[in-house]
Amino acid sequence: MKLISINIEKDRHFKEILEFYKKEKPDVFCVQELLEKDLPLLKKELDIECAFQACRYEIKSPYPYSIGLKQGIAIFAKNIIDSGYIFYNGNPEELEKEFDPTNKNDSEALVWVDVKNIDEKIYRYVTVHLPVTFKGESTPYQLEALNGLFKQLDTLGEFILCGDMNTPRGKETFNRLAKKYKDNIPLEYKTSLDKNIHKIGLEKFITEGIQYYMVDGLFTTKSYQASEVKLIDGLSDHMAIIAEISK
Repeated sequence: MKLISINIEKDRHFKEILEFYKKEKPDVFCVQELLEKDLPLLKKELDIECAFQACRYEIKSPYPYSIGLKQGIAIFAKNIIDSGYIFYNGNPEELEKEFDPTNKNDSEALVWVDVKNIDEKIYRYVTVHLPVTFKGESTPYQLEALNGLFKQLDTLGEFILCGDMNTPRGKETFNRLAKKYKDNIPLEYKTSLDKNIHKIGLEKFITEGIQYYMVDGLFTTKSYQASEVKLIDGLSDHMAIIAEISK
């Protein structure tokens, strides 16, 4: 099964991402930073089933129009036979309240789907978006969220896990993930941020070592294999992960 995972940076790159999707025709398409208001549009354009969960209100953003809107994660896939979400960190009940810019109201969820392939085998996919930290450092808060994530993932059996981990390969958070599950991003890739699109800018990629920010992940448990794994730039502020998944 062909998988694509990408942080779409809200609605800033729909033209490029939709063209890429239609060219690649993945069986499973995982996205992070999807604004809830854009879910109907994306479902219509992709014309496949979807599991979505909002995780937080936008409070601080370089794009003022998105402040106060709900942001979340989604999995689009052909032949979804079951799906769900689990909050593993934060206060999700805050999402039911009216937006309050003084309330950080961060929460973190995972979204999972069970997908049937052409051979009638069931594949379980999970996507996440871990908490942002300053310069990708592994903070106590992020590690606490990771522990919550592990606790919930342990209830899901075997799976493919992808998403924006918000911590570079080599930092403690990423290393804990790679110790528990197989890291399938080839070592030749040093960053998953797009130096020509990301708001950080090209100069800081060099001066601050951000060319070594492999922050997006593709992990598998022992029942699954990922092959032909590539990162594709020119689509969003993060590169897309593309891979073939088999059992």
